[in-house]
Amino acid sequence: KIKSKEIQGLIDNMIATMHFVNGAGLAANQVHEPYSICILEILKNERYKHLVEMPLKILINPKITIYNKSNTFNSYEGCLSVPNLRGKVKRYRSIKVEYYNREGNFIVENITGLNSIVYQHEIDHLDGLLFTDKVFDNSTLVTYENYIKYYQDEYQKELINFINNIE
Repeated sequence: KIKSKEIQGLIDNMIATMHFVNGAGLAANQVHEPYSICILEILKNERYKHLVEMPLKILINPKITIYNKSNTFNSYEGCLSVPNLRGKVKRYRSIKVEYYNREGNFIVENITGLNSIVYQHEIDHLDGLLFTDKVFDNSTLVTYENYIKYYQDEYQKELINFINNIE
């Protein structure tokens, strides 16, 4: 069924939608489709310049395994489903992701670092969760404009410390 016209067409539409709205990822349920599919891509995206570039990934029936539940970091996140809002979420530093790709091949990836945010965020969607469900302190919720104005620089410093501590 992965190679069916229906699924391949849905994937093409999701890619086009993600590009149109300048997102880093998109889950099928965000476009009202009942499939366990998400897509990820980070290429010269101004909103996500703190993340490492990632070529297009198609994750079908993805499953995350967390290596160490106490090894987390703070991620200031936003979402296409909740426009103009940012808030801090705890994300795991190191995860294993198992999924099928667009061609139906089974893939296992170990993801460490900042790009683990995108995997966790999009797979959360497939589990019916938004980042707002995981915000650990509601006082961190802020409009995107105020995030840029008041919090982005501080967050960038946090990320530099995070990167230095995992290398």
